[in-house]
Amino acid sequence: MHWIALFLILGVALTCFQVRRRIKRNAETALKYHFEFSTDELFEKEYLYLIQEITNEGERDVPFLKTETLLPEGLRVVLVQDGVLYSGNDIECQSVQSVFELPAGSTVRRKWRVLADQRGVYRAENIQMIAVYNDPLGMMATSHRLEAESGGHTRLVVLPRVKEWISHMALSPTYTGERILPRGLIHDPMSFLGVRDYEPRDPLNTVDWKQSARLGRTVVRETEYQYNDSYNIVLNMQSVLIEPNPPEISTPPLVEDCVSVCASLLDSAVRRDIPVALIANVPTVEEYGHPLSEEDDTGSQIFCSEEYRRQAQVIRAYRMLAALPMQLTVSIEKMMDDMIARPHLYARGGNIVLVTSFLNERMVGFYRAMRERGVQVIFFVVTAYNKAVDIPDDMPVYYRISQWKGGVAHAS
Repeated sequence: MHWIALFLILGVALTCFQVRRRIKRNAETALKYHFEFSTDELFEKEYLYLIQEITNEGERDVPFLKTETLLPEGLRVVLVQDGVLYSGNDIECQSVQSVFELPAGSTVRRKWRVLADQRGVYRAENIQMIAVYNDPLGMMATSHRLEAESGGHTRLVVLPRVKEWISHMALSPTYTGERILPRGLIHDPMSFLGVRDYEPRDPLNTVDWKQSARLGRTVVRETEYQYNDSYNIVLNMQSVLIEPNPPEISTPPLVEDCVSVCASLLDSAVRRDIPVALIANVPTVEEYGHPLSEEDDTGSQIFCSEEYRRQAQVIRAYRMLAALPMQLTVSIEKMMDDMIARPHLYARGGNIVLVTSFLNERMVGFYRAMRERGVQVIFFVVTAYNKAVDIPDDMPVYYRISQWKGGVAHAS
């Protein structure tokens, strides 16, 4: 009797296994998945739609189909509450599930509202669609990842957005003795000096009509071209003094703040027709630049973007920042050593703007060494971490601050 029971159990198990394999094989063949974004490009904190279609091209119905959509970090599905869009009660989540029946030859379409929370380049393969289907009795569930078919908007570029607090960054009081907002890092190439009487050779667009009305005569704006009007931006991808797991970055939000500062600097320079490029200790993004130097190991691991100058190139500069991977190639100490040894590769017009999430004594020494080589370095620090640094009186350091303590800036 025991042998008969054992054979019955084995027979039932084998039958269930075969039925499960057949259901999975049929579903994998029958289910076709189409995916697309509603747009190709947008800025951080803007919304888009994620559109999904699943078609049952098989001859059998799928009586129970549950799907789960998994989004990568940086994108969030926004579920509307109470049927009111932007009600303030929306729920943001990284995954969302649906359950439905899918008869043969039918199609189900889902349209999700998504928040682009973080800059980056996202593709269809970054959005996972897991399908779970059952037998008619609901006893043998099996899962399968659906691969999206090509076509439609399957690539999304989320551009970095300049954060509001960037305009409130101030110089260290050691450098100025008071708070000064950064109206211009490097002198504007056409600095305003005053007004003078209009002459027939002057273009009409240089006439200062308000001053002319006040003075009772036609005057034009007087400007003087200033040299030293170009610079390179150096982005430090190292988020803390010692990264515990390079090349992975331990504190990505700090680096994202640095990227936002770079977006502001690039935008300001390019719109004023000042040539500028970005250099960073990050893997090279071939579409937007090249290795700093292929002659040595350090230079080959440092990314140098193409030059941006004309206003039409602003959007391309933003796309370059969006494409930067969250990876570290060389430490900031190693990159600073290379800058000291080969300043001509990093400085443009004798100027460098270094954007970093921390400041330490090593950077103070780097500043002095670059000054000896005729290069001016301006620091932008997006946190209050300074390791009790004694900032020299002539060292320009912009901090994200609200109050001063001990001669250095502290974040609010």
